[in-house]
Amino acid sequence: QAQPSERACARARAWGLGGRAGPRQYRQWSLAAGKADALVRILVVGASGMLGRSMMRELAKFPTEYVVCGTRHRARNDDRIHDLRSLDVTDSEAVRALVADFRPQVVVNCAAERDPDRAEAAKDKVRTLNVDAPRQLAQIAAEMGACIVHISTDYVFDGGVHTKTKPPYGVDAETHPLNFYGLTKRDSELAVLAVKGARPLVVRVPVLYALDCKSFRESATLTVAESLLATSPKEVDDWGIRFPTCVTDVAAILCELIALKVDASKDHATGIMHVSQPTPITKYGIALLMGRILDVDTSLLRQGQPTGEPRPKNTQLDCRKTWEVLGHEPTFLSPEEGLRAAFNEDLRMAFSTCKVHEGAGRVSG
Repeated sequence: QAQPSERACARARAWGLGGRAGPRQYRQWSLAAGKADALVRILVVGASGMLGRSMMRELAKFPTEYVVCGTRHRARNDDRIHDLRSLDVTDSEAVRALVADFRPQVVVNCAAERDPDRAEAAKDKVRTLNVDAPRQLAQIAAEMGACIVHISTDYVFDGGVHTKTKPPYGVDAETHPLNFYGLTKRDSELAVLAVKGARPLVVRVPVLYALDCKSFRESATLTVAESLLATSPKEVDDWGIRFPTCVTDVAAILCELIALKVDASKDHATGIMHVSQPTPITKYGIALLMGRILDVDTSLLRQGQPTGEPRPKNTQLDCRKTWEVLGHEPTFLSPEEGLRAAFNEDLRMAFSTCKVHEGAGRVSG
């Protein structure tokens, strides 16, 4: 069985502290201005989700530069990140009160419904969360002198089905979502970008996964592992091309962009940017990779077509604008490195429990 690289092991050890630091010069602005005591206040909305947790850990690496407040939905608690403030992001008065109390200079919105099938089943609720909430968050931020960073998705593109535009997609490429989830995220981009005074930054990302997940259902990437429980031939999508990216990498890049935003002399981090690892893989490929990682027989898996709401075939993001703004091209965990690190003790135990329950064999490794 192949062993994870030293780099992957190092990144796995580092996730609890937030991953990689960006170029230090991006974070010298306060000292250079003689304001070493003037910490930048950052509000992370949706801090109990995968990306939100990584943002909290990454920002926590710079206690002499940032004061951070994270929020969670009032019905959700998570022991992986402590001291989060309860907030219903769809409650405009609650949002206004929190922003007025904390007085952030930067608001990072990680809150969203990101599952296309769930989005289709609850359209009104999802539009409120994915479109109306970001709009009002940007408006409130602008009113109180803060800027907003809003997370979007590669699913705003259609893979060329209607637009005939093929990937990779630049930030100015025509959008044409194929499902309701993608439509709400496209509309959220337009809503946030239209708010004057918010100095908005919209960051599109592909499908994500984290190194601290306790359940496969937390990530559309990790949930592919459930196909390995099959006791009869099982088709897995080998049509759609994805670029699964670890939130640890995304959070580190977002922190670099935030450092640029809070430096008034270097506010190039506005408009739309793309962040994605570059290695393509299908869900079928992910399943085979997970089989190797978990030492599970994959002979029952078959190459299949996607199910559920329509998905685009390939929405690879062109990230060159982002790398130009940062001044360097970041390195990412590859799918194999990242997934090896993602199968932590909790996930391995959950998988083993499922295998015993299914009576489908043994898991080792």
